[in-house]
Amino acid sequence: MKRLVNFFLSLKLTVVLLSLSMVLIFAGTLAQVDQGIWTVMDQYFRCFLAEIDLHVFFPRSMNIPNLWIPFPGGFLIGWLLVINLITVHWASFKVQTNGGRRIAGLVFMGLGVIVTLGVILGWGVAPVAATDSDAFWRVFLRLGRGTLAAVVLYIACVLLYRKRAGMVLLHGGILFLLVGEFATALCAVEATMTIREGETVNFIDHSQKMELAFIETSHPDFDTTTVIPQRDLMKKGTTLHPAGLPFDIKIHRYMINSNRPQPKEGIPEHILARYPQYEGYGSRLYVAEQSEVSGIKGLRNAPSVDVELFDRTTGTSLGRYILSLWFYPNFVNRTWDMPTQITVDGKTYTTYFRFHREYLKSPSGNPFSVTLHDFVHEKYEGTQMPKDFASQIHLVNEGDNVDRELRIWMNNPLRYARRTFYQSGYLPDDSGTVLQVVRNDSWMIPYLSCMIVFVGMAAQFIQSLGRYIRRGV
Repeated sequence: MKRLVNFFLSLKLTVVLLSLSMVLIFAGTLAQVDQGIWTVMDQYFRCFLAEIDLHVFFPRSMNIPNLWIPFPGGFLIGWLLVINLITVHWASFKVQTNGGRRIAGLVFMGLGVIVTLGVILGWGVAPVAATDSDAFWRVFLRLGRGTLAAVVLYIACVLLYRKRAGMVLLHGGILFLLVGEFATALCAVEATMTIREGETVNFIDHSQKMELAFIETSHPDFDTTTVIPQRDLMKKGTTLHPAGLPFDIKIHRYMINSNRPQPKEGIPEHILARYPQYEGYGSRLYVAEQSEVSGIKGLRNAPSVDVELFDRTTGTSLGRYILSLWFYPNFVNRTWDMPTQITVDGKTYTTYFRFHREYLKSPSGNPFSVTLHDFVHEKYEGTQMPKDFASQIHLVNEGDNVDRELRIWMNNPLRYARRTFYQSGYLPDDSGTVLQVVRNDSWMIPYLSCMIVFVGMAAQFIQSLGRYIRRGV
């Protein structure tokens, strides 16, 4: 009777949590009308307390007050589901063995955990996973590795839980999937690598983070770069004193999105009257803040920052500048390259407001680079519809003795240095490639979870079918 009561209580809690998650998903979907998808992810799902804007539930033509409603965030709902699942598991599934059988079960359970960790960490997998095998067999082998871990865990469950082994394993697989999604939300990082044919690149662009880079190019043999992170650029009205620069930087405004630069000659006079007197490109181009876009239909936000430089010695203004992501070549697929040149005390600084740049290193700490030898863009005959993209690259890591010619094409990525390089896009006139670079150390967890759930369900089904047949006979 007690177990039955606990079951219904846990069922009610599960229904409540799932209902809350549906409301959160609904609100998050509506919010994407006004906000970018990554803003919504952070405000609604990847947090413990969500801030649901009241106006998302009403037509935008209505003047709804700018209020927000506190609501359980995605992380909170997810962890409550995990705790609920663990509680039900702990109350409903008791170890039913003693002595040597229990010891054997614990040994197999430990072995299963070791195999699972090995699959997640990629034990036995080549450090450079070439893309010369068929996608079907790659997925098949991953599921096979997950099945191996699931079978070992199932043997442990049989020894410990006897007839309830399948249900225990099934619950464990679902729990593992929930925890894996939490790890992915925290740890997964997406970036891009843009390369022209014949070019060698040793960095990737993190498109969800920005930075302001001052590259001192006065010396012909080397460059010195000073980087201001996005968190400092968002402090409106503050003055930064970066080491290595002979000037201070006052932040007038950080813009989450800005319009495509337009010649000032085409802008109405009453708008230009309120436009600051910028130096550099801002003196002839109009760049102003715009509403954040949702990311649908290929639209992307183009942040900009409005800064003013002051001589650190005299305190005099060296000019006010509008620095926009539009001027960074990797944002516009290399169609523009418009750095701002600033000269102070005889030194010239090439200035970019750009994506956060990460220089590539392998797990051993050695840097590596990628050279694009050839890019192929095939289309269906008689149409402009893409059929295939392929990048012939040269991967070099001298410290790790890696020197490989590799091919990356659609659905056939390269895995190296805990990153996956996908064929994502291309530059105008097929002059180069755009690779999506993803680091997700928990990427094998969905494969593992699916196979653990599958083995648990299959075992439970076969066991139930056997009992049914025996009763029928």
